[in-house]
Amino acid sequence: MIAAIAWYSFMQGRDRAASRIEELEVQVTELDQTTLEAREESAAARAEIAALRSEAATWRQRYESEVPQGDSAVLWQLMIRRLDEGVSADRLAEVVELAANTRNCDAEMTTKRIIVKTHLHGGTDTSASFADGRITIAGEGETARDANGNPVAWYDPARTVKISFIEIGGTTEVIEGYLPINQTILLGQDEWRFSVTEGPRNFALISAERCDYP
Repeated sequence: MIAAIAWYSFMQGRDRAASRIEELEVQVTELDQTTLEAREESAAARAEIAALRSEAATWRQRYESEVPQGDSAVLWQLMIRRLDEGVSADRLAEVVELAANTRNCDAEMTTKRIIVKTHLHGGTDTSASFADGRITIAGEGETARDANGNPVAWYDPARTVKISFIEIGGTTEVIEGYLPINQTILLGQDEWRFSVTEGPRNFALISAERCDYP
């Protein structure tokens, strides 16, 4: 009987061990399969990352080579704005083709003076003409005050003024600010560059330079 019990116990233990071994072998097989799939997924992910990095580098190279940077970006934006304003591409191309670092300007500048109007003083000599009368410039300012705080006839050059640049048959542009005020006007093949500065009492001085354009 003892031998039978021992034999039975041995067989039960062996069967349990065999069953456990099978379970473990199944688990090992599943883990091996999972590991293989994980490795394959990891390899695929690494390959995709490498492809994306390569694509990003290609786009960066295209961006750096095709998109204007620095001075080129400023020029590009200016050209786009001029095209939007109605300037033809042929005209822009012509101007760019003719542009040069050396400017061809008149030997002497022209200087005139105007009375800056205030609400207490107007009268004559409140404007000056340039470019054979095609450009007229006028100024308007705030009334100055004497030591007692009383308003006087002339303008106060320490306060803002309004300078009007009037093109005959064209537009009028008013610039408000502190003197000096600078402005450039294009007339056909001429570029006029103006500088408005403080002059003697009542007056502002306008200096004009004409250069070939472009």
